[in-house]
Amino acid sequence: MSLFWIGALLVMAGSFLVYLASPNCSPTVSVAARRASGWGGVATMLAGQFMLLCWAGPATAIFIALTFASLVWSVVPLLALWLRMRREAGR
Repeated sequence: MSLFWIGALLVMAGSFLVYLASPNCSPTVSVAARRASGWGGVATMLAGQFMLLCWAGPATAIFIALTFASLVWSVVPLLALWLRMRREAGR
């Protein structure tokens, strides 16, 4: 697997963890778990950014990382809402 795909997957996984750290995402999760998810997400995103920087130039790597983070932060809330509505309709 190339550095691009490793970096992209790390950035997307980190973005998902940062999304889970949001207090509006899951109000039932403890503060400590949200804090750990947030810091873990930041560390994972930075590792992915490092991989992308090894693969491409600085401007390209930052653009790619922000694009993948925006993709995750746009798709995951809609997917979660769709799954919740589907589950509630089945009741």
